[in-house]
Amino acid sequence: MMSEARDPNRLIERVDALMKRQQEESQRTVEEVPLLTEIVGHGSDAGGPAAARGEETLAADIERVLVVRLVPELNRQVAGLRAELERQLRRSVREAVEHALAARKAKPEKS
Repeated sequence: MMSEARDPNRLIERVDALMKRQQEESQRTVEEVPLLTEIVGHGSDAGGPAAARGEETLAADIERVLVVRLVPELNRQVAGLRAELERQLRRSVREAVEHALAARKAKPEKS
């Protein structure tokens, strides 16, 4: 019976470890992504590398940077939702067990 009680905790620990690893990877990616000012450069140099790549490439770079920077916030939101779902699950299980025990007491088994 004790091993059953530990299984959900082990699952939660694994989910937490996976989320922490994802956050660390996202942070590493953020640190590796150049800033928009590094891509465009200071001053509008018409012959610079950003102008040569064109607006489409610049837009793709901006999109990539924004997505990478927003992933940690998304992970925080998902962690909050997961915690709330876990609380609701625990409450539902507790209520179901209480209901089952009350029903069992109301109708004792005949020997």
